[in-house]
Amino acid sequence: MSEVVEVKVLSGEGWEGLRRERLLIDGIEAMNAGPLSECPEDAILERDLYGPSDFAGILEAFLREHQGKKVRFIYEEDTDE
Repeated sequence: MSEVVEVKVLSGEGWEGLRRERLLIDGIEAMNAGPLSECPEDAILERDLYGPSDFAGILEAFLREHQGKKVRFIYEEDTDE
């Protein structure tokens, strides 16, 4: 088991030409955010986006699971879009 946790933020453009981001923790997607352009009439808070309570829960679980490990942050362009 590695003593370094890899937290990666992938940023890129979707099919509609707007920015999207994905957060991966040790290669597993934990969160993604994209534009609400495909259905703007349904664009309400937390439809496609996480809210503060979701983020706090993810952070709490992360700290519990990876207690005492070093964290490496990586930011790169997403080529999967």
